[in-house]
Amino acid sequence: MDSFDVMYEDALLQVEIAITNELNKTVILESLDVTNALKTESSLDAWDYCYAIACGLAGVFISTSEDFGKYLEEIHQAASGNSGEYDKFQSFLGRVFHHEGDHIDLIDGTFKNRNGENAYGLFHRLLWGHDIFSLKSDNPFRIMYEQKGISGVLQVVRHLLADTTSKQGLPLPGSSFFDYKNEKNNTSNYLIKIAQNLSNESTGLKNNAQEIYSHMMTIRAQDVTAGVVVKGATDIYFKIRGVNDKIRCLEIQLIAYSVNFLGEAVFGACKQNGIPYINVPLAGMIATTFAKFCYQENKEIKNLNNHTQLLHNAVDRLEDDKTARFISLPVIEDADKFLELNDNADKNIVELLEFLGDEKI
Repeated sequence: MDSFDVMYEDALLQVEIAITNELNKTVILESLDVTNALKTESSLDAWDYCYAIACGLAGVFISTSEDFGKYLEEIHQAASGNSGEYDKFQSFLGRVFHHEGDHIDLIDGTFKNRNGENAYGLFHRLLWGHDIFSLKSDNPFRIMYEQKGISGVLQVVRHLLADTTSKQGLPLPGSSFFDYKNEKNNTSNYLIKIAQNLSNESTGLKNNAQEIYSHMMTIRAQDVTAGVVVKGATDIYFKIRGVNDKIRCLEIQLIAYSVNFLGEAVFGACKQNGIPYINVPLAGMIATTFAKFCYQENKEIKNLNNHTQLLHNAVDRLEDDKTARFISLPVIEDADKFLELNDNADKNIVELLEFLGDEKI
């Protein structure tokens, strides 16, 4: 019997060791580093913020540079057939965007508005031939088709792209819908009126109306270039640092675009007595990037909710299994029953040991 007692004690020891090992493997929640759980691939670090702000400031410099604006204006002059000293790149673009004599600009040598009246020269693009959404006879595609046939459609694209390099820029699509009759019963546009009122409020005169209009209600190549540079610089940053998380990339770009937009607005407000520059193309890029960010964030939240629901279902199954096992255990209602079961257990062990002893003999 002594050998069986040793075997029995050894078995209990092995069970105890196994239980101890499993307990040591159990993760104690209090010992977890919560700060690591708060950091994800979408979290921005200091370099992300610094680079995004730097890109935005670079965009402000490009969009407000007078030298760069003058360089682009010379491209438009070359495209218009004006003589001047242009470098090779300006001369090349001047040939590509050449639009001298297009009826989009002039009819019989004079600027016209959409009702055939002589137009306000400083705002001739706004009043005639440059709105692709115009429903009147001045729609640029209609005008150029009548002038040059099917090739006029391509000429419209060349002409409008050239006008973005001008000082005033290209009128926003749909501007023709803001036409109205002024006190002299001549066709004008509410955008001109807004620009004149802003100029009058800032300087007391209407002389700065064209400058305000060009920096708030047009598409300018200079503004577009700033946005493209910011986009390209951030894409290079993602490749260099290996940033692949979509939300993180969109956050960095959104910061860079916002710094560019707000910085340009502040610069304009300082220069125009409180009237900001509004980079319309960049505003569109901000809106598009923000929409992508919201979509991607909602997509990630949906995935997290799905995984969380799977975990909840797994926990529910474990709790149900535990409850089922607990219900299957015998219920001991009094001490006599407990003592009886204990005696039966001891008797079963003795019988088992005697049986094993007989087998050994």
